[in-house]
Amino acid sequence: MVMKLSSEILAAANAKSRTLRELVRAPKTLVMPGAYDVLSALLFEQLGFQAIQGTSGGIAAVLGYPDGEVISRERTVEITGQIAAAVSVPVNADGERGYGDANQVGDTVRALIAVGSAGMNVEDGAAAKKNEPRRLVDISEQLEKIAAIMAAKRDLASEFFLNARVDAFLVMTDDPKRILDESIRRGNLYAEAGADCIFFLHVSARETIRQLVREIKAPVSILAGPECPGLSELQDLGVARVSYGAAFTRAAIGAVRRLALEIRDSGTISALKDAISSQDMRALVSRGR
Repeated sequence: MVMKLSSEILAAANAKSRTLRELVRAPKTLVMPGAYDVLSALLFEQLGFQAIQGTSGGIAAVLGYPDGEVISRERTVEITGQIAAAVSVPVNADGERGYGDANQVGDTVRALIAVGSAGMNVEDGAAAKKNEPRRLVDISEQLEKIAAIMAAKRDLASEFFLNARVDAFLVMTDDPKRILDESIRRGNLYAEAGADCIFFLHVSARETIRQLVREIKAPVSILAGPECPGLSELQDLGVARVSYGAAFTRAAIGAVRRLALEIRDSGTISALKDAISSQDMRALVSRGR
C-alpha cells in the first residue's frame, strides 16, 4: 500500500531534493560532512556547509551499536528526520542496504521522504556473515532494488535523490584492474537505472579517481580518508561530491576520551580549552527558537 503524503510535506522534500541535485551537478565539488545527531548538524549548517550527509556508522555508534543495519529502519528514519527538521539545508540519509530487498526498499524511501530527507545512499555490498569474506550482491538484485526506488518515487511524484554506492573497492581483493572494471560497470548500470550520483569507498589513488570520473556517466562521489587527495585536488579531478563517513563522530569521541583521560589521570581539565564555549553551544541550539 502506497504511503500518502500531504502536498506540503512532499513539496518541501522535493525542494530539498532539487537543491541537493543542483549542488551535486554544480562545477564546485560539494562537501557533505557526516552528521550523527542534531547538534552536529546544527554546527555544520552554522559553519556554512550547503548540504549534510547522515552517517550510519556515526548514528549507530552514538546509540551504542556497530554499523551495518544493526539499528532498525524506524530508528534510522526517526533520527534522520530529527536532523532534517533542525536544519534548512538538504540532508541525505544513509540508507545502508535499503533496509530490505526490492519488495521492501520502497517503504524506506517513502519513510525518509515523509521526514524531510532529500535523498539517500544505498550500497551494493552484501550483509556481512560471520567467518565469511565480504562480497557484493548480485548486480541483477541491486538493479531490482534501484528499480523499486524509482517506482516509489514515481508513485509519490517525488524527486528523491539517490546516491548509489559501489562497494567493489571495499570488498574485492584480487586484481586491481578487475576491481576498477567492475566498479565502472556497476556504476554505469546504476546511473542508467536512475541513480543521481555514484559513490565509491576505499579509493585514494589519483589516477583511479580520474578514471572513475572519466568513465562513469553520472556525477562521482568519494569517501575521503587520510590518504585521499585534498579537496582542491579532488575538485581538479572532477569529483562532484565528497563525504567523510563517521569521521566527525570519531573525532568527537576522541576529544571526549582525551578530556576523560586527563581528568582520570591528573585531575586537570586543560583539554577543555579546545572545546566550544558554553555561550556558543547555547547559541547553536537556540537558533530559530
